[in-house]
Amino acid sequence: MSLQIAGALFSAIGQQRASRAEARRQAAIAQQQEQNKKFEQLRALQEHNARVGAYIAYQSTTNAVRAINRRGPNDRSIKALMKAGKTKSQEDLARSATQSLFTQSRMQFAADDARSAGATALQSGFFKTASSLAMMGYQMQQVTPTGD
Repeated sequence: MSLQIAGALFSAIGQQRASRAEARRQAAIAQQQEQNKKFEQLRALQEHNARVGAYIAYQSTTNAVRAINRRGPNDRSIKALMKAGKTKSQEDLARSATQSLFTQSRMQFAADDARSAGATALQSGFFKTASSLAMMGYQMQQVTPTGD
């Protein structure tokens, strides 16, 4: 009978430790996903700055070409080039921002999911421990002689 009690206690302790270890593992995964999200935010900002810089360089080059060719600021072909460059730049910025937000959202979901899995592991460990102890009590009741 004392071996049953010891076995149930060891089982309960093991289940609790396993559930806490899983919760810590999931917390580490969540933390890594949060860090990845921050890196993605930084990458998106750097990409945005590079695209804005490229557009400014495009404008400067177009203005230099306009000046070299002695065309006025109201020249239709220069205006069309500037408009096309601006439209393309805006589309590229919007596409990049949307992709980055999507990626950040996926990373946040993964972090939240890992936290949820950690909480579930703790709950599961608690219920498994309670179940083991209840089963041990039931088994002890079955083998313990009654006073009848």
